Amino acid sequence: MENILQELKELENLTIQCMKCGTCQAYCPLYQKDFDESSVARGKISLIESVFEGRIEKATSILKYLDYCVMCGKCKINCPSGVKTDEIFLKAKAILRKIEQLPSWGKAVLKIVMEKPELLAKLSPLMHIGLRFGAKKVKGDIFKPLLSSFAERNIYDIASKTFSSQYGGWRKAEKETMKVIFYPGCAINMIFTNWGKQIIEILNHFGVSVYVPEVNKCCGIPAATLGELDTYKKMVIENHNLFKTIDATHIITSCPTCQYGLHEMGEKITGVSSDKKFIDIMIFLEDVLKIELKKITDEKFTLHLPCHYDPTKEQQLNNVLIKLGTNFAPLENRSCCGFGGTFNMKNYKHSKDIVKNKSSEVKEKKFSRVYSPCPGCVMQLTDSILNDGLMDVETTHPIELVYESVFGKRFSNTK
Repeated sequence: MENILQELKELENLTIQCMKCGTCQAYCPLYQKDFDESSVARGKISLIESVFEGRIEKATSILKYLDYCVMCGKCKINCPSGVKTDEIFLKAKAILRKIEQLPSWGKAVLKIVMEKPELLAKLSPLMHIGLRFGAKKVKGDIFKPLLSSFAERNIYDIASKTFSSQYGGWRKAEKETMKVIFYPGCAINMIFTNWGKQIIEILNHFGVSVYVPEVNKCCGIPAATLGELDTYKKMVIENHNLFKTIDATHIITSCPTCQYGLHEMGEKITGVSSDKKFIDIMIFLEDVLKIELKKITDEKFTLHLPCHYDPTKEQQLNNVLIKLGTNFAPLENRSCCGFGGTFNMKNYKHSKDIVKNKSSEVKEKKFSRVYSPCPGCVMQLTDSILNDGLMDVETTHPIELVYESVFGKRFSNTK
């Protein structure tokens, strides 16, 4: 126990920067919902400090408060003192997990998802069948975003193979101008496979040859948020080791949390670095390829900006959507959608409460399409919009709209 307390004490260099000013209260989606000090970053940091200062006897009593966090990073981005809240919480949870370990079922799931990607790929057909037939029976429980939203919309590809097993290796462009790696992440590899296929076709069309990992290995963020930091480090290092062997200039992602997990936070936690530039697919199309796009819709459509999306690139993302339609406006509600990966599964009711205002805005302003460049956000928004009875509102990644503009038609998985 003394060693555990000493490890927490080593976080003091990070926690001492917190001036307890309370600025984080204005940005924390959980505090805005609960108005509970333990929900906000300032309160969580105070609890961590109380342990290594000897004011809380049972160190594990604060784990549940640290776990009650969407990890959106809003507190970090808006902190006037520059407190690295995400790093503090991830490291503190990892230390406390040495006392209160994950239950056996949790470890088993992580073992499969993180360290057995080939086994997970073999389970893909069963998962898709479950999404299709199990969704009809689910009524508002923690799996509803994953089940009912996709089955109702049929926006995922019920395939017998994962995206990586179909597209792994090099996909060469006819008139190659550059080479990139496309890291699909678990969501595109297992669920939104059509997005991955559209990304490959668009990049090849513009002369970009694409390498897709033949076996998709998770970015590790789910393990990190559960306090399993060693597993997280392992996944980050394995992915970086693969990237180093590939002749390419960029690592393209279509999930900002994957990019955060492998790049911003991953490199900080592991000390590894990449000789290639990590970049979101939409920003790559706008900033690097500078592609021309036709306006293809006069429908009212909007954008939800994910929490882990680079805020300095927001205008570039908006520029792409402005090119594509005459009636585009981003959501005024700029808060977190409340998904938070494992947070949604552990706290579905709270997660659902956070996103309500977004679906209400969609309903009030009569948007026909809602885009977000994050698979998790799309899951969350789809679930909330369906719960509001908006069955005709389309919710998906903006790459769908780009594909429609480039090729003059919507993507068809049967072509």
